[in-house]
This record gives sequence, structure tokens and C-alpha cells, in this order.
Amino acid sequence: MMAELGRTHVLATWIVLVALLALANLFGNASPYIYLAVLVAAWPVLLLDGEVRRSMNRWESYAYLLAFLGLLIAFTFAAGGWEHFNNVGNFLPFLLFIPAIGLMNKSAGHGHTKVIAILALVGAIMSLGMALYDVSISGLPRAVGWVNTTNPFAVMCIMLGFLALMGFWAFSGWRRYVFFIGPVAGLYATVLAGTRSVLMIVMALAAIFIVFVAVRLAPRARIILAGAAIAGAGLAVAAIIVLGENVRAFRALESIYLFVAEGEAIDRSVAMRLELFRGGILAFLQEPIFGHGWRHHVEAARPFMIDTTIADDVAGWSHLHNDYINFAALAGVFGLLAYFIYLLVPIIATWRSIRDSQFHERLYGAFVMVACYAIYGMFGSAFAAEMLLCFGPVFTAVLLGYCKDDPDGQAQFLGRSEPAQDH
Repeated sequence: MMAELGRTHVLATWIVLVALLALANLFGNASPYIYLAVLVAAWPVLLLDGEVRRSMNRWESYAYLLAFLGLLIAFTFAAGGWEHFNNVGNFLPFLLFIPAIGLMNKSAGHGHTKVIAILALVGAIMSLGMALYDVSISGLPRAVGWVNTTNPFAVMCIMLGFLALMGFWAFSGWRRYVFFIGPVAGLYATVLAGTRSVLMIVMALAAIFIVFVAVRLAPRARIILAGAAIAGAGLAVAAIIVLGENVRAFRALESIYLFVAEGEAIDRSVAMRLELFRGGILAFLQEPIFGHGWRHHVEAARPFMIDTTIADDVAGWSHLHNDYINFAALAGVFGLLAYFIYLLVPIIATWRSIRDSQFHERLYGAFVMVACYAIYGMFGSAFAAEMLLCFGPVFTAVLLGYCKDDPDGQAQFLGRSEPAQDH
């Protein structure tokens, strides 16, 4: 019986990892339902194991629970009433961290970062394949993937690409350089998707990678790396300027310049976002505590929009194309609390995790993931796509539970470092 449970546990772990990373953009918003089903089915079984129960009893679990309860309170007292109260269920994936950390902590082992890097690389390459199929074979103007939309597809492409670079430290010799295929594939797929905001993410992730490389170098090597980074940044800016006229994905800097310097929108898509931002901020100030509730927050923002044609166009929309404003107008200060918990838990948790041989890669992975959400959240809504909504808590559990050396090692129980014991 124990052997069968062990094999089932290994199978469940692999299904979650493959669906989370390798199949993310292949199946799009259908992919999280694969690992969601596994985690929900495994939850009762995991609770039978005392060691697993203790691994779930950690401050991160309570933080995600607090985020969900905050949204539940806001939905209960929102100005828009209970018409769409059932949509609070959209945020139940916050709680997936709990069974995921139980499953992954039991699977911890030395060198597991290699597995994550390989799966992320496979996911990035498959994303590029999907993008090429959409544009070159299907004739679509922008790559979108399957059961997906362009912007979340592009964000996942670049996130998988840079997560693959965890292999730069996990492997040695020539093999470590193979993982540079990840960001190259992710960037190419992003260009085919034509998503401008992702260019800002790419620049941030490149900077994060350089910093994580630099901290392991000697002082003289850091100077050389800094010079190379400056030269690379200059070439990148030149490429953006040259290609920006013809490549939609490279027009992000032009969009920002026109808005900051001249107060203009480069096209109607940007103009709509600016109106949504303005309306959303004023809607939040109107109901700052509990917000307006699901969908009501967009309707509450419309009267504050100056361009009435845009106000008419966004009628019935479910989000404001900015997660910060979205959570504020949707659920007030409770929404902002939930959102910042979602962003900060991975960074704080990995920073406080055990300093084993995989700590560097683990922390890098957390920074990559959070940067993607934090920057994309300025221009779109990650929480409008199941793929991105579910990814954060589960991948945090993978980093904390699976990517550590000792399967019977120390877990952070309610903020204290205690050895796991059997009772």
C-alpha cells in the first residue's frame, strides 16, 4: 500500500510540473485545470500524512488564505451588491499553494532545479512553436495560442524563457549555455504575439539575470559584466528604435515617451487603457474600503472617463487593464492587500528559505515570476487568465518545496525553522 501511495505521489508531482511549465502555453487557459484537478484530488490524501500536514502549516499558507479572505470580505460588502458575488470563486486558486506545498515538499531533492529549468525550456520552445503556427500557418496577425489571448500568452512565453535560465546555475560546462535558448525563444514568440508591454518585462528580467550572475563573480569580472551589459543595452535600444516602426512589440518605449512627454496615446489601444486607468482610480477613491465588486468596478469607472466613445466601448468589460487599479476599484484596500500578498509572498518566502545548494536558483525564479506579474500588472490583468492566475501560488510551492536539497529537511513552520519529525 505504501509503495502504491509513493508511486501515486510521484505521478501526481510530475503531472503538476509538466502541466505547469511544459504545457502552459500549449494548452493555454486549459492547462491549469490539469494540475488543479490533481491538487484538489490529492489534498485529502496528503492530509493523512502527518509530515505533509506539518509542511502545509506555514506562514505562506496563511498569507494566501488571508488574501482570499480579504477578497471574500470585500465582495460581501462591495458597493455593487451581491449580483456577481459568486465570482469570488475566481480567486480560490490562491489556496492551491496549500496542497501544492504539501505535494512538492514531500518530493524535495538535490538537483531538482535542473528539472524545472528543463521543463521551462521545453515550455518556451513549445510556446515559440505555437506562435509560429499561429502566424505562419494559420495566418493570424498576432500569435495567441490555444484557449488563450495574446497578452497572457506573451507573458507566459517570456516568463518560461527566463525561468529556463535557472539551468545556467543548475548545470555546469557547456550545458548551462543551452538554456539561453529559453529567453531567445520566449522573446521571438513575444514578438510574434505583438504585445508591447512585455518588452518592459524583458528588460527587467534581463537586469535581474545580470544581477544574479554578478553576485557570484569576482569584483573585476563584475566590471567586465557591467560593461557588457551597458553595451548590450545600447544595442537593444538601437534595435528597438530601428524596428519599432514595423514591429508592434517594440513600440512600448515610443508609447511611454508620447504619454510622458506629450500626454498623448500612440493609438486607440493605449487611449483606452489611459481612460480605464483614470476611471478606475476615481472609482477606487469613491469606494476605497470594499470597492465596487466584480464587474461593477468597470461600470463605476465609466462615468469618470473623458472620452465617451471609449466609455461606451468598455461597457460590460471585466477588468481595467491594470491589476493595481483593478484590485483597488474591485475590492478597495482589501483588494490591494490581496494583490500585494500575491506579489510579495514568493520573494519573502524564498529569501527566508534554507540556504542550500539550490537557494540561488530558487530566489532567481521567484524574482522572475514576481517581476512578470508586477510589470504586466501595470498594463494588463494577469488575473483575467486562468493560466496566470493559478501559476503564481503553485510555482511558489514548487520553488519552496520541490527545489530544495533535503526531502526531510527543514520547513518554515509559522516563521520558525523546525526539523520535520514523525509522530
